[in-house]
Amino acid sequence: MRPPFPLLWVTERALCREPFLDRVAAVAAAGPAGVLLREKDLSEEDYRTLAQQVQAICRRHGVPFLVHTHPAVARELGADGLHLPLPVLRALPAEERQDLPRLGVSCHTVAEAVEAWQLGADYLTAGHIFETTCKAGLPGRGLDFLAAVCAAVPLPVYAIGGVQPAAVPALRRAGAAGGCVRSPLTTCPSPVHYLHQWKECSAMNLTPPQLRLYAVTDRAWTGRQTLLEQLEDALKGGVTLVQLREKDLPQEDFLTEALAARELCRRYGVPLLINDNVDLALQCGADGVHVGAEDMPVAEIRRLAGPGFIIGATAKTIPQAQAAQADGADYIGVGAVFPSPTKPNAVGITREELAAICASVTIPAVAIGGITRENLSQLAGCGAVGAAVVSALFGAPDVRAAAQALDSLTRAVFP
Repeated sequence: MRPPFPLLWVTERALCREPFLDRVAAVAAAGPAGVLLREKDLSEEDYRTLAQQVQAICRRHGVPFLVHTHPAVARELGADGLHLPLPVLRALPAEERQDLPRLGVSCHTVAEAVEAWQLGADYLTAGHIFETTCKAGLPGRGLDFLAAVCAAVPLPVYAIGGVQPAAVPALRRAGAAGGCVRSPLTTCPSPVHYLHQWKECSAMNLTPPQLRLYAVTDRAWTGRQTLLEQLEDALKGGVTLVQLREKDLPQEDFLTEALAARELCRRYGVPLLINDNVDLALQCGADGVHVGAEDMPVAEIRRLAGPGFIIGATAKTIPQAQAAQADGADYIGVGAVFPSPTKPNAVGITREELAAICASVTIPAVAIGGITRENLSQLAGCGAVGAAVVSALFGAPDVRAAAQALDSLTRAVFP
């Protein structure tokens, strides 16, 4: 079992649908790693009054309480931590930094992260990583930004901005020590359920929702667009996982393409896997690989790449699926479920065989082979968590529109 991935709740009482202190009690009872009372609109006096109430709830549930912006309030209450915007920390006299509780600082660039560390921060929040409604219209800075911040400072870095449980494996691979959320824990029906989802995702390298719409590239349909242009359209359209498959490209060209694909995928918060080529996947910093029965064994890849590396394995039978799971695969690809134009000689399996293979393992399974908009609904209830598509996406005249249509369909088939 992987260690927990801590989650800090950043409050915003204006979003609450019930009395704010009732929501604080519900979240604290669910057991986050901490409650950060933000509430920037309050005067220091009103903030102090509210902080006393929130701290009492947190202490009742054994949850760390963190003050935002107000050093004096943090000292007076004996708070477990203080979080400051970088401009506030800059303006704080050096002698006043000496007796502060554990100090966190918000940063939005690598340079800010380094400055905050030099000014005495104990941890950082970095964001916004993904698109978020609280910063409407602004694209997320992405996982490469997060990785750069984590590499630049010897401090724990918490990702913030559009963070959801399904993103935890990717945040962990980027080097983050934890995550922060605001609206999800403030508005969700059940904080207990949300924290349970977060904990489950903390133990995974890849979550089932990330397998829902799985894009496998094929340059056979390039022409009007380059493969990378097609890939970006697919990402804009809603694909949740990308496998870069290049059987005939020279290694040097493949590496160049893989580096560019990795940058694209990280910008959209989508994992990138490399087909078959483990060495190249490690060299380009991809999130993982997908291998067939004739490729490097899963157990050997796991020993070579470590626990955080995503490994997918093709399985056409129950014994193959169970062996892949036992050897450390994170998911299996099962097919061909329909006749496939990309692999005309592939051995097909029936819907009943697909269901039996999916039921034989506890790791998630994705269906592959000849899947189109017209036949996708036939996969409902088969036990797979997603569909891997090739020609239905990259063979379409409008890749982005095809991805959007498949996104809608897979949400209905794999809820």
